[in-house]
Amino acid sequence: MQVERYCLKRTESVDLYGKLRTPDGAVKALVIMVHGIGEHSGCYDCLGEKFARQSVGFLTFDLRGHGSSRGIRGHASLRSIGNDLRAIIQNMREKFPDIPIVLLGHSMGGQIVLNCALDSDVGVQGVIASSPWLKLVRPPSSWLLCLARRAVHIVPWLTVSTGIRADQLSPDGAGIKSTKTDPMLHKKISVKLFSDLWKSGDMLLRNKHQINIPLLLMHGTADPLCSCQASRSFAQNAGEYAVFRQWDGMYHNLLNAADSEEVFQYVMKWLSNQVIENGTF
Repeated sequence: MQVERYCLKRTESVDLYGKLRTPDGAVKALVIMVHGIGEHSGCYDCLGEKFARQSVGFLTFDLRGHGSSRGIRGHASLRSIGNDLRAIIQNMREKFPDIPIVLLGHSMGGQIVLNCALDSDVGVQGVIASSPWLKLVRPPSSWLLCLARRAVHIVPWLTVSTGIRADQLSPDGAGIKSTKTDPMLHKKISVKLFSDLWKSGDMLLRNKHQINIPLLLMHGTADPLCSCQASRSFAQNAGEYAVFRQWDGMYHNLLNAADSEEVFQYVMKWLSNQVIENGTF
């Protein structure tokens, strides 16, 4: 496979960095990965290799405030992230004009790609959301939410700890590097980003949507962070192209867990049937 460094200049102060993996032969589709809060593009190197071995290109990049991309750690607005993603999609469409492009988002990235799926002009042929952040299993107390709503207008860049632990991601910690060994990982989120995600998740669940491209939502029933029921509810209100796949007993990290091979095979089967062979593009 071919691996090349990726950099997209967004503004004078913001460059988005990542990696693009492509198979040696024909590329059947391209997957653009959107990582979760505190993660970075390198967290999905193994997943990218799996896709490349199946003749599927894989682009993963660092969001603003994450990994090698500049910005206060854990701070951005959903609008700026959404605009960044649309610019990357356009850039990849210029590079791969004749193959379907699919968005794959995990956790916070899952909510981001779901928002993109609502945009009829986003220019992708499929969306996959893994453990999307639509509703937290244990939301903050009402007084903390009130404090965040006030702070976002005064110090939007103020960051707090996410409180996420490795044992909440997968029971054995497989595929998870601790912040002690991976300095690119962090446990921060700004009041602005949290507020945007909170309001956006509520909007996505409150309304019915008509998504006109293939959509796959996946969630583990034992996820202690993001609500599996919320993903199920969204899929039920997203139209006929939406598919919900429940993974019994699995935690938050469906794609990086020790038993993630079955999940990957399911994703590949869906991708082949609903996007590649179905002629969606």
